Amino acid sequence: MSSIVAGRFESLASAEDAARTLFARGFSVWDVSIMSVPQDGAGNTAADKPPDNVMLAVCVNKGLGSVAVDVLREAGASRMERAQGNWECGQWMDFNPARRGEPVHDGEGEFWPRPLASEAVAEESTGNEDPGSELEHFVNQKRVEHD
Repeated sequence: MSSIVAGRFESLASAEDAARTLFARGFSVWDVSIMSVPQDGAGNTAADKPPDNVMLAVCVNKGLGSVAVDVLREAGASRMERAQGNWECGQWMDFNPARRGEPVHDGEGEFWPRPLASEAVAEESTGNEDPGSELEHFVNQKRVEHD
């Protein structure tokens, strides 16, 4: 079973924008799936497109669940949830729109970009530091500790 974070979007374009942000934050095309889902018993035809009929699901087995939550929240996803499911070849194979996962609560996630921790900044500079690599190492270490 895989850990999955999912959210609903009003349009395919907004879900695709969120997917591009996820790719920029380290997810692969095999980790992200966009699907059309019926809402509240509505049909799934081209003529019947209610709001929130597009779901973006993210496989978060690599410890990036908080990042996925933040990206979906920032992109305007509604009805966000966490679930367990069978994820294969970039698809949530056993997805059932009638079965809801655990809701993602307000305040959950990392709120990317996070404020810089004081211990990540050198107290005295020698002028020879590469701040990008040191900061990146610190952030990656904190992410691993958190997840």
